[in-house]
Amino acid sequence: MKLVVLSILLALAAADRARFDNYRVYSVSIENQEHLRTLKSVNKGLNGYDFLTEPRIVGSVADIIVAPHLQEDFESLTKDNGLKVELVTADLQKMIDRERPAENINRASEDFDVNAYHSTEEINEWLYYLAEEYPEVQVIRGGSTYEGRDIIGININRGGDENPGIFIEANIHAREWITSGSTVWMIKKLLTATDEEPGYKDLADNINWYIFPVVNVDGYEYSRNVYRMWRKTRSRQGFICHGVDPNRNWDSSWQAGGVGASDNMCDLDFGGPNAFSEIETRTLSEYILSIQDKLNLYISFHSAAELLLFPWGHTADPVQGYDDFFEVAQTTVTALEATHGTVYQFGSINQAIYPATGGSIDWTFLRMGILSYCYEFRSRNTATGERYGFLAPPEEIQPNSEEVLDSLVAMVAKTRELGHM
Repeated sequence: MKLVVLSILLALAAADRARFDNYRVYSVSIENQEHLRTLKSVNKGLNGYDFLTEPRIVGSVADIIVAPHLQEDFESLTKDNGLKVELVTADLQKMIDRERPAENINRASEDFDVNAYHSTEEINEWLYYLAEEYPEVQVIRGGSTYEGRDIIGININRGGDENPGIFIEANIHAREWITSGSTVWMIKKLLTATDEEPGYKDLADNINWYIFPVVNVDGYEYSRNVYRMWRKTRSRQGFICHGVDPNRNWDSSWQAGGVGASDNMCDLDFGGPNAFSEIETRTLSEYILSIQDKLNLYISFHSAAELLLFPWGHTADPVQGYDDFFEVAQTTVTALEATHGTVYQFGSINQAIYPATGGSIDWTFLRMGILSYCYEFRSRNTATGERYGFLAPPEEIQPNSEEVLDSLVAMVAKTRELGHM
């Protein structure tokens, strides 16, 4: 076991791309509260377990990653706790390899491939290209990162500031590549929508969009080039740990009650030493407040659990205006299912997935009072049932994007009907 962990640490230190050969993934049925507590309490991190699909609530399924040195421990864990498991893959590395079928990907040009995963640099070059090609497009800077990068986005504005505004934040969790991949796909569809696509055309013509494909730039690049499972930012924490979970770092019930985020700086869901400790969340929040008078709706893209979430994360108490949140969500997931048959559940963060504090959509509603939603994209191929969690192969970008964009058409229509834009 020590040799396995040492090899991973040495690879990370040398900035080589870590490999996950013979790591197994099992789906685990969560049939009762004891099962849920067991999965939530397993040792996680470089020396422990990880999840492709996290344990949420009783009745759901978690996809757990088991390193070779943990196989015997996992078998004891399942036997001792009566867990029902099914092998998803015997080699996690093969799933990861599917994400990059070719290293030579078209960059900032009219041939840019929106059905592939790109580096932040490639995405940004494409955004600047779009600004040259489309008069309604402007490149915007939403903030900066610990390693000195810019958080770059795009403003699509065909009708002026009279149009209602929607803000989209993607890839705040570094390893959730399908979020930026789908955001890029949807940007192109909005800009090229024709009269034969009236729903998309309406979104393009009558909404003022602020879209950021990659918010956690440092973490995303680290997940691409060094450690595929990286989730956090890359700030230095203590002597041996790096990063803060940027979706536990916003100033909204930050670390409230000791639940919903970790105070252990090495954990994946570490909330940080204080709210807005991360330059990424702090500068992005400042940008959001600078345009708050233009915004009517805030949307955060995550993966993967087939969920549409709304505030609150820190409490089970209903959010103010719960009925409107509920009605919009219900309409949205119904439209999403109609596209490819993907079934989403919906509800508050606290009740539908798990308690969570310091999240972006809680903060945007708290500070601005606008409808704020978080998508947890599909965790499996709807047509075949293949499970992949946040390791979605590139062929999943288009179907995921199609169903999400169709659902946004319905979300906007219902939001208008209820008077929120």
